[in-house]
Amino acid sequence: MFKSISFVFALSLIASSTAFGQTGSTTAKKKNSDVGFYGKRFVMQFGAGFHHNSVLKLASYPERQLRNNSFYLSYKSRIPNDQFNYSVYGNLGVVLKARTTLSLDFNYYFGNIFLKNVGGVGYYDSYGYYYYTNGYDARVKYNTFRIMPRIELAANGANAPVGLVNILGIGVEMSKLKSGNYTAITAYDSGLGSTISDRDIQMVDEKVFNLTFLYGLEYRLPISKNIAWNFGGYAHLNIPVQFLIDEGPFGTSSYSSSQQTYDQQHKNQLGKYRFQNLFSVRTGIVIML
Repeated sequence: MFKSISFVFALSLIASSTAFGQTGSTTAKKKNSDVGFYGKRFVMQFGAGFHHNSVLKLASYPERQLRNNSFYLSYKSRIPNDQFNYSVYGNLGVVLKARTTLSLDFNYYFGNIFLKNVGGVGYYDSYGYYYYTNGYDARVKYNTFRIMPRIELAANGANAPVGLVNILGIGVEMSKLKSGNYTAITAYDSGLGSTISDRDIQMVDEKVFNLTFLYGLEYRLPISKNIAWNFGGYAHLNIPVQFLIDEGPFGTSSYSSSQQTYDQQHKNQLGKYRFQNLFSVRTGIVIML
C-alpha cells in the first residue's frame, strides 16, 4: 500500500513539474511576442512632410518688410506660390520594449527665403574710398538636411511601433542656399515701382548649422502585420549656431553687424529663418520587420 501511494505521489510530482515547465515556456513566449507589434522588432519609415509659412513669415522682419512695399503684389504674381515648404524623410528604428523604440531620423527639406541685396558688393579701395554695387532682392531656394536620434514612447495600451507615440529628439541640421535662375527685383523707382526680371544668382557655397530639439506626436495605424500608415505633428526649436557665433551672446565674430559681408548676413538670416520654423506635419508608410 505504502509503495502504491509513493508511486502515485512521484507521478504527481513529475506531472506537476512538466505542467509548470510548459506553462513557464508558454508565458515566456507570450512575453517575448508582446515586444513589438506581432513580434516585429525593426522599423523603417518613408514619407513626406509639409510646412506652412504663415507663422514664419509673420515673425520674419524681411518678410514683413517685403509685404509692406508697393511692389509686393506685382512681385508675388511673378513667382511660384511660396506658402508651403516640403520635405521627405526616412527613419530606421528598433523596438526595445513594448512601449519604447529608439530611431534615427533623416529629413531633407526644400525651402525658400526672401533675401535683400544678393550679390551686392561694398568695399574700400587702397585710398580709402568706398565703392558699392547694388545686388538683387529675390526669393531664393534653400535645402536643409537633418539627422536626428529619437526616443519614441508609446502611449498606454499601445504596442510599439504602432498606436499613439510620443517623440523626443535632438539633432543637427545643415542648410545651404541654392544658386539658380530667379525672378528678382533689379531696380526701384523712388519707392513707387520696381523693375522685375530673371537673373542668374550665384550664392556663396557655404553651409549654416542649427541644433534642433523636437517633440512630436505620431499615430501609426496598422494596415497589415508588416505595414502601418503614419501621420504626425511636430514642434521643433532650431538653434542657429552661426548666428550665435557671429552676432549673438558669444560675440566671437571679428565683424560688427554693419561691417559684415552681405554673404554673412544672408547666412545668419537663413539660420534665424530656420529658428522661426516652429511647426510641421508629415505622413508616410511604416514597414515592420
